[in-house]
Amino acid sequence: MNRRKGINHPPVDMKQDVIARDGGFCLLALPGCEGEATTTDHRANRGSGGSRVLNDPRCLVAACWRCNGAKADAGSLVLMELEERGLYVRKDSTNAKTLERCIATPVEYLDGEQHYLVSATERRHISEGRP
Repeated sequence: MNRRKGINHPPVDMKQDVIARDGGFCLLALPGCEGEATTTDHRANRGSGGSRVLNDPRCLVAACWRCNGAKADAGSLVLMELEERGLYVRKDSTNAKTLERCIATPVEYLDGEQHYLVSATERRHISEGRP
């Protein structure tokens, strides 16, 4: 099987835009957080092998490398807290339905304000309604 490197990962320019959209800070803020975002995290687990559908910027948030790894190994209590903040979205029956869940779920930022993710560069405060 011929696989190109990075085919299941978001493009680097999209990741950079998401990090900028999220203020350059890790939104996960788990214990041991580095603070500065250096990568992105999928709000919905792509499962083994991943899915390009979930590489949509509305499924991504800024994260540091440490929190990104810690979330992958997190227990149910941590995932529950992340879910309450919109940073973990449970899988639906299809990746397309999971994407719709991500779009409909606002993200709580570090200042406590909630925003819908509109694109890699834009977010909308929940007081403005859904995009």
